[in-house]
Amino acid sequence: MSNHIVFLICTEPGRLEQQSLLLVESIRKFGGKLKDTPISSFHPRKGEPISSQTTKLFDSLEVCHQQIILNIEYHDYYLANKIVTSAYAEENIDAKFLVFLDSDKCFFAEPKEFLLPLDYNIGLRPEYGKGIGSEGKNDIQDDYWQKLYKLLDIKQEIFVQTPIANKKIRGYWNSGIVAARKEAGFFTAWKNNFEKVMQQKLEPPQGNYFTEMAVLSATACSMAESLYTFSPSYSYPLPLHNRLAKEYKLNSFDETVSIHYFNMFAYKDWHKQLTNLSNFDSSSEKYQWLIERIVKHNMPYKSVLHRHVLELIRIEKKLRSFNIDVNLSGLIKRITNL
Repeated sequence: MSNHIVFLICTEPGRLEQQSLLLVESIRKFGGKLKDTPISSFHPRKGEPISSQTTKLFDSLEVCHQQIILNIEYHDYYLANKIVTSAYAEENIDAKFLVFLDSDKCFFAEPKEFLLPLDYNIGLRPEYGKGIGSEGKNDIQDDYWQKLYKLLDIKQEIFVQTPIANKKIRGYWNSGIVAARKEAGFFTAWKNNFEKVMQQKLEPPQGNYFTEMAVLSATACSMAESLYTFSPSYSYPLPLHNRLAKEYKLNSFDETVSIHYFNMFAYKDWHKQLTNLSNFDSSSEKYQWLIERIVKHNMPYKSVLHRHVLELIRIEKKLRSFNIDVNLSGLIKRITNL
């Protein structure tokens, strides 16, 4: 029997179990007419299975979880999980719409826009900040994008606005929320392009971490005429709230369809981070529900120092581009056993 829409997630042992459970619970509670949408969870790499407790909870939430070894060639690049999983689902799951979701999402309203309007085959939201993006031909980072477009034979130039600083950059979309009509073959095209890029060892100057998202974006440019842009209330970047341009800022979970919380709830000061969100409503029932679920799933496990070290590593990487080699982060990790 064909499904109208199916949600896809990746769940591997560890923190992804907690995140996936929170994601699924939020869909089942706040998803409106889509709350009972079939959810397929994949564990696409070799290794120990997820815990029996998570398996039981998935069963109670009607999540179909499978460990299928799909990510073989790029086993050490975990971000390839979503690419191979989505392409596999596109080939093997009978549905009109397939929606891939990163596990660090939480829904607070019905995601109606996942049912793409006529004439649209893919739905995405722009990346939050410029990052590895390019503002055009005079941008120092544009060389990478030109090489990427040439390799993948991308002809169309598309620009988007970033919610942080409202910058106009070449089409650069977030890969944590991707909706597509199965018949469009978008996920398969993403996988094919990714394999081509990896074979050529073409990566951004900052390293290959963002390769999968850059390739997603180039693939989307090749289908630009059928690309739908989700509203800012989809995958709202909660930890970046205070940095967003005014026109992109929301002030309550009641205004969001879903949030992207990154590692926010993994740190032991997660509650302080929530209260530090400027002019964000902390009195809503949805806000209280989220706090209860974070505590129930025992999500915080990292020291605050860990986050500061990551910030220091980012600064050190920038300094290296100016031939300034500093490794203070390494010293801190050795001293503190991080």
